[in-house]
Amino acid sequence: MQKVITLEKTYIVAKHSSEKAFTYILNKEFENLDVEVKGISFTKERYAEVTIEGEDEEIAKNILIKNYGTIRSIGDLQEGDAIYGRFREVGEVKFGLFIDCGITSTTQSIDALYPLFEMRNQLAQGKKVPLTNMVRAYGFIDNLPMFFEVVKKQIIGSKVWVKLSDESLKWLKSTSKEKKEALIICGTTRRMIKHALIGSNHAEDIEVIERLGLLEYRLICKRGTRADGLIPELGYLLGRAKIGAQVPSRVKELTKVQEELKVKD
Repeated sequence: MQKVITLEKTYIVAKHSSEKAFTYILNKEFENLDVEVKGISFTKERYAEVTIEGEDEEIAKNILIKNYGTIRSIGDLQEGDAIYGRFREVGEVKFGLFIDCGITSTTQSIDALYPLFEMRNQLAQGKKVPLTNMVRAYGFIDNLPMFFEVVKKQIIGSKVWVKLSDESLKWLKSTSKEKKEALIICGTTRRMIKHALIGSNHAEDIEVIERLGLLEYRLICKRGTRADGLIPELGYLLGRAKIGAQVPSRVKELTKVQEELKVKD
């Protein structure tokens, strides 16, 4: 029997839903392995701790770590490592976005930083655009899970810098290529989303509901549907859930900004 702390997180009001969803997901992922999910609990930081048992538990452990991350010491990180993380405190600072990647030092937890210059290089062809423009274009919100690559670490001072992985970057830009807008919703269940869509008469406006995490989803809109217009219609039906919008026209504007435009970092 082994226990693995993953970086999948629950929300204060949704522990039962998170446990049920993760159990269902893992049972499907492990269906060809000789392993059983014996239980899922949550740490004080709300990370999901998975207990597994069986002949293939080591294989299952590796799958868990690869797909859902785990707690890691800053000393164990190497440049180029792929790590799983979640945006937090989006918009609180102007020099980048903080990422909860489960990194620890001997004394504290450490948030990685997705710095502004890396964001500009990856998302705006190096143009000097404000962070808020990129956040609004790509729908970054708290708890959105993605994969990152470690760019640099500094043990003295406990600092880690990351950028989006190639896989995440491709995913992020996929709706723009298809010229479809999308909603990012974090902090609710698929059932609640479906109820909200039906209750607001917008079920026909959504093409796909894509699971991103336990309680995180992307709703890809049908071509011509404005994601921003759906936010007030769905928001009051989804309680405390965070909602963002991926808008191809805003993504396009990021690369049109004139080089001579002076923007404060």
